[in-house]
Amino acid sequence: MPEPVTGHGRYMGGLDGLRAIAVLAVIAYHLGLSWAPGGLLGVGVFFVLSGYLITDILVAGYQRRGRIDLMDFWVRRARRLLPALAAMLIIVVAWVTLFHPEELTSLRGDVLAAALYIPCSACQYLVN
Repeated sequence: MPEPVTGHGRYMGGLDGLRAIAVLAVIAYHLGLSWAPGGLLGVGVFFVLSGYLITDILVAGYQRRGRIDLMDFWVRRARRLLPALAAMLIIVVAWVTLFHPEELTSLRGDVLAAALYIPCSACQYLVN
């Protein structure tokens, strides 16, 4: 079973597996597969498990240091998530540019929203 590269908390591989199943249920739902009509339940499962795991990380940090270091927490999340976000945005923009150039104008706001982790509606005034 894989172990975390670094970290001082407990690793629970079963929870990673359950989150993966939840993500697959959402994907199956969005693909319109008939056997996954309630795939959006996966969204709730994913967020509940993520919330639990985040709380576990913060509690472990508090037990180790006697305080919750939110800056360290957010820096570690950024180091883990932002490279994948950048890669995904580059791939999507390249794909749309090559195969669906008519969609580029509508994609601008979506890319900005994804890059800033904000709702698309918040970017509509920035890109027009």
